[in-house]
Amino acid sequence: PLSILAMNKDGAPYLRLEKTSYFIGVLGLNELVQIQVGKQLHESDEAMVFGLKVITFLKEKADQLSQDHGLRIILEQSPAETTAYRFAKLDLRYFSPEAGRIVKGDLSKGEIFYTNSTDLNVSSVLSPLDRLKMEGAFHPLFGGGAISHLWLGETGPSGETLADLVIKVYRQSKCRVVTFSPEFTICPVCRSTVRGLRQKCDTCNADAVDSISRITQYFSRTSGWNRGKIGELKARYRYTASMFDRAP
Repeated sequence: PLSILAMNKDGAPYLRLEKTSYFIGVLGLNELVQIQVGKQLHESDEAMVFGLKVITFLKEKADQLSQDHGLRIILEQSPAETTAYRFAKLDLRYFSPEAGRIVKGDLSKGEIFYTNSTDLNVSSVLSPLDRLKMEGAFHPLFGGGAISHLWLGETGPSGETLADLVIKVYRQSKCRVVTFSPEFTICPVCRSTVRGLRQKCDTCNADAVDSISRITQYFSRTSGWNRGKIGELKARYRYTASMFDRAP
C-alpha cells in the first residue's frame, strides 16, 4: 500500500496533502471541567460555560494551525473506545489518589473510563431533550463528526414519540446527530434475540448468552469490549418510553 502513495500518474502525487484532513480529537472534557470547576458539565451552568470556552479555544487553535501550515486541521469528537479506558488507567498509575476521584466506573474491578469527547456523564439523569440541548451546544464547534446518544431501555418508545422528539431537537437545540440505541441479548444455543441485557436466555434458560450494544458509533458484541467500556455499559442511564412521553 505504501507504494501507492508514491504514484504520480496524472502529474500530481496520489496523496495530496493540501486536500487531506487532519483531525484533532477531544476526550474527557467532562472530567477536565470537574477538576477545574468542581462540578461536571450537567451539574451547573458554570461548568457548561467553562466547557464551551475550552472547546472554543481548541477550535481557534486548530484554525490557526490550518492557516499557519496550509493544512486542513479539524477539531472532532473522538469515539475513543480504547483511549477512554487507557487514559484513565494511566492517570490512576501516575496521579493517584487524585485521579481516583475523577475517573468514572468501578475502581475495584478496574472498569474505569473517561467520558467520551464532550458528552455528559453517561449516568447523569436528565430528560432526553435537556441532554441533547446541552450536548448539542458543543456540536457547532466541531468541523468533524459530532453526535449524541440516547441509550434506550428494554421497552423503546414508539416511532411517533421518537419523531416528535427529533422535531423538538431540530427546533430547540444545536444537536447535529442523535442516535437512539437499544440493546439486545442473543443466545447461541437456541438462536433467539430479545431486547435488553440478560444474564440468561429467556427462551431456553441457557447462561452462555452474549449482548449487543452500541460501543461508540456502531453496534458490537459486549464480550469483545475492554473493561473500561464494560464499566461505561453498566453506568449508562437508560431511557424508558414514559421518559420520552414527559419530554417538554
